[in-house]
Amino acid sequence: MNIKRKIAIAAVPAVMALASTSVDSKILLMSQEGWEVSFDGAANAFVMKNSVSDTPSTSGGAAFTPITIGGVAGGNDDTSIVTGLLPNVWGMTLKAPTANGLDMSARLGLYTHMNGGENSLGNGEINIRETSGSVSGSFGTVLVGRSLGIHQSNAILNDMLLFGVGAAASAANSNTTLGRIGLGYLYTDFKPQISWTLPGMDALGGNFGAKIGIFDPDDIVADDARSSATDKHAPRVEAQITYNGGIGDLGVNLWVDGSYQNTERNAAQAAFHTNFQQVGALTATTNVGQVGDTDVDSAAVGFGTKLSYQGFAIVASGFYGSGMGIRGQHSVGPRQAVAGGTAAGSVGALDDAGAERKTYGGYLQGTYDFGQGTSAGYSYGGNCMKRTGNDMNNLGVMNCQSMHSGMIWHNVTDNFRLVAEGGYTEKTWYLADTEQEDSFGGVGAFFFW
Repeated sequence: MNIKRKIAIAAVPAVMALASTSVDSKILLMSQEGWEVSFDGAANAFVMKNSVSDTPSTSGGAAFTPITIGGVAGGNDDTSIVTGLLPNVWGMTLKAPTANGLDMSARLGLYTHMNGGENSLGNGEINIRETSGSVSGSFGTVLVGRSLGIHQSNAILNDMLLFGVGAAASAANSNTTLGRIGLGYLYTDFKPQISWTLPGMDALGGNFGAKIGIFDPDDIVADDARSSATDKHAPRVEAQITYNGGIGDLGVNLWVDGSYQNTERNAAQAAFHTNFQQVGALTATTNVGQVGDTDVDSAAVGFGTKLSYQGFAIVASGFYGSGMGIRGQHSVGPRQAVAGGTAAGSVGALDDAGAERKTYGGYLQGTYDFGQGTSAGYSYGGNCMKRTGNDMNNLGVMNCQSMHSGMIWHNVTDNFRLVAEGGYTEKTWYLADTEQEDSFGGVGAFFFW
């Protein structure tokens, strides 16, 4: 098995989830009756150096507290031994004998890391990101269970930092690092779902693919939790269309994906939202019986391409969303609350009045394969958030966060990869006098099986 195939299997956490019904594992057990059990996975470790400046503290000379979304909140100079963006994984797939033209399988993925708290009891965690069953036939593949999401999945799968460190997630580097999450795309995450991958269709010199699914809906979190929307009356829908083809020696991959979720407010949330609009301040509601805006629409579209020519590859990816957040989708934290705020886990999907914020972002990446297992790449991208009308009255609202990153890697064997990388991130806030800068670097290795 060559290194490219191993990466297609062990691009933890993402590619394994997508290929869970056809894992070509090196470790394979078979019974006489035709049952198959396969094992796959990867382990990685990096020495990471991270140096972060203080967040801005003034606007026009006046003191203020900025909203920080992910990463390190304050000045920090830290060296850590960590797992990178990908946790370590032990994956298992059970496949039944083919019967009546159907292939049925079950998948379990155990994800771990070494990054705990900075104390003697700061152990890492175990995360069951994949637990699913699937059935495949002439109709395609239907998956039921917890697996990788659809929207923004190609953005992260084509990111070279999938096998690196990228930005730090926190000062203590607990859990995994961020890679380019929130700095070029939104994190697709692993979610309970029923998804259908349609059979491919050959056309225009290539192959078209499509995938659609319904997902367990998320809370849509506001900067003030009283304006959030948490009455999840309907599932979220995500879908994707892809094209894989080429023109001569030029390989062309295209994709477009989307996400839509409608979430209602409960009576108290709707009443507070209405009262906020009328009074214009974060006060306890006095008109509980009044009907406010009862729902929130969260929607986004993602798009991208990968062009390959001999050893060169260029990836361009982008997204635009409303009520989606700037890092994780909808409500994944952490966020440092502004004074008076009550939502410690918001990512700016809604402002403190409950209005949907618009976010957009993307990244551009170029890589080159020198041969003999050595490759190098550079990428730049970021995510930005537009202010709402209510944000105009608030200081400390985040504007953009962007990152430059360079990486070189060498496949020593089919099972072992060495990685070195460095990068620079920048965060800006509306009306702030200064910005926050973060330089990082790391060297590490991956072992695939």
